[in-house]
Amino acid sequence: MKEVEVDNSTCYNLTYFKDIMKEYRKIDDNIILRMNTTDTHSEQACAEFFKQLTKAYSKREQIINQCLKELEKKQKALIDDPYDNDLKNQMFVEESKRRMIGNEITVEEIVRDRSLTVFKNKCRMFHIPKEISEIINRQ
Repeated sequence: MKEVEVDNSTCYNLTYFKDIMKEYRKIDDNIILRMNTTDTHSEQACAEFFKQLTKAYSKREQIINQCLKELEKKQKALIDDPYDNDLKNQMFVEESKRRMIGNEITVEEIVRDRSLTVFKNKCRMFHIPKEISEIINRQ
């Protein structure tokens, strides 16, 4: 998984935001292929793959939360002057972006559930630590 630079400007360009999320979901998209080529009887191999998987989860969650905070901050600034029609129009645009990024939380839940189901079925000997399991399921 290649590291992608994310700053607050990313949150305003939904095409770029979605491309970044797609990049970080490649590990999930290819999980069946990856699991078929991983020695699933090796706890070490499963642990290494699980580490990569949780790193991707964490990065995606961080990006989504960063963008939601940025867009909420922008929306609050726009609310400060409720009589400015240009700002009001801008507020609707920003709210649409915030909703689209917020929808990524639901997508993330689905992707995680699917990936973890495949992982658990293939790496049956690997025990997911309780604290990690809680982090994964907190979405």
